[in-house]
Amino acid sequence: MRLEAVTAELRPRSDWEAVDLGLALARRDFGRLMGIWWLGMLPLLLPLAFLLRGHPLWLAVVLWWWTPVSSRLVLFHLSRRLFGDRPEWREVLRELPRAAVRRFFFRMVWARLSPWRPLTMAVEDLEGLRGAEYGQRVRLLLRRGDATVIMVALWRAALVFWLALSVLMTAALFLPQGQGEHWQEAVRNWWGGHWAEVPPSFGWLAALSLLLGMSLTDVFATGAGFGIYVNHRTWIEGWDVELAFRRLANRLKGLAGALVAGILLMPAAGPAPAGAQEAVEVERIEEVDEDDPARVAARVKEHKDFEVHKVKVRTPRSWNPPTWTEAFLRFLMTLGMVLFWTVVAAAVGFLCWLVWRFRYVFREGGVKKGRSPVAVPRVVMGLDVAPESMPGDIPGTALELWRVGRRQEAMSLLYRGTISKLIAAGNVEIAESDTESDCLRRVRAGAEVHAGYFSGLTDAWMRLAYARLTPADPEMEALCSTWPFAGRREG
Repeated sequence: MRLEAVTAELRPRSDWEAVDLGLALARRDFGRLMGIWWLGMLPLLLPLAFLLRGHPLWLAVVLWWWTPVSSRLVLFHLSRRLFGDRPEWREVLRELPRAAVRRFFFRMVWARLSPWRPLTMAVEDLEGLRGAEYGQRVRLLLRRGDATVIMVALWRAALVFWLALSVLMTAALFLPQGQGEHWQEAVRNWWGGHWAEVPPSFGWLAALSLLLGMSLTDVFATGAGFGIYVNHRTWIEGWDVELAFRRLANRLKGLAGALVAGILLMPAAGPAPAGAQEAVEVERIEEVDEDDPARVAARVKEHKDFEVHKVKVRTPRSWNPPTWTEAFLRFLMTLGMVLFWTVVAAAVGFLCWLVWRFRYVFREGGVKKGRSPVAVPRVVMGLDVAPESMPGDIPGTALELWRVGRRQEAMSLLYRGTISKLIAAGNVEIAESDTESDCLRRVRAGAEVHAGYFSGLTDAWMRLAYARLTPADPEMEALCSTWPFAGRREG
């Protein structure tokens, strides 16, 4: 371990600062660490993907049990990267068998569910301690940051399921039309415990989502545990102090050589040191005045070591703030109180204004008097649905356009004319930003009589508008002949 080659700032940190240090180390080599993590999964992933191809969720469970092996490889890279070394892929491959078999029973069975694993694994792998020494070292490290490590473990578990659920929900957004109900049924079977009825595609997507969440969280959780471990050793062993002394020693190496050379080149003869002169003077006094003790005492008192020094010390007086300072502080306190109550009064007044302004919300029905609850849209999905833009005989005009080959225009007229009539009927509140699916959902909720017709019309419109699949002539003639607003034609 070469402290002078460290690639991060070593200083005593708080526990959450140490977590941030570990996350920064993981972000620095994120792509490489993700590759190393999945490399640790390969010994089980390749054979089990074939053996458990019909049980993807059991595959995810077994790979979750195997995650400490990948965590060890990530820790191997982080520990060497911190001290200036970047392990090659062949070094990681050589470390893989040792990561899989090292203390297998303890790490994979006995301590598999330990929340302190990101911290204790560093003691086990980097320091090589076992038995009583391992337990003593772990207890020493857990005196600081015990709660932080547990919080990281809880966040780790929550993030795995959150990321997996996010991937599932994102995949559901891209489902083809008509497949949503099958997936909803699969989700209900999943939460109900009927896993045998879950489709294989949903099981594989759930397993891959869990594996993706585990890989992302495990890389950063291992980095956070390593950051806490480095911070604990910095506090306990004074790594920052040792590193400062080493840097100081490196700077003083050249100066020390120059001083030694200067001392060696000094001339041998020279004035006697001050201590030697004082010793000679004392001996001379003793020789000359050996018979007169009073003169010897007086001579000794005259030496500078017996000089009496007088120091005047002034006692500090208690500081009393001047009157203007007290008045200024009192003014600031008064001004603060005035501002506080002004803000409180403004907030209360604003709340009262909101209650008065939207008082119709508290009435029965929550509708403002004299106004429609929802503004009638004139454009929906970019289609003009204003009544004045429609011909008198909407289905007849649409059928004529269809027969002369203007099929896109005919289907558009029939679709937007139907939406216009549904809005005018007052039973369907369609918004300008609604999509085809939103409109269909609103019709099913507010106008069940027209829901069947509108569903078929929407399907034909979307096939022609988006997939360029032209409906057959009998289908278009049926849509025009069964138009539910035929009795309300204008003109």
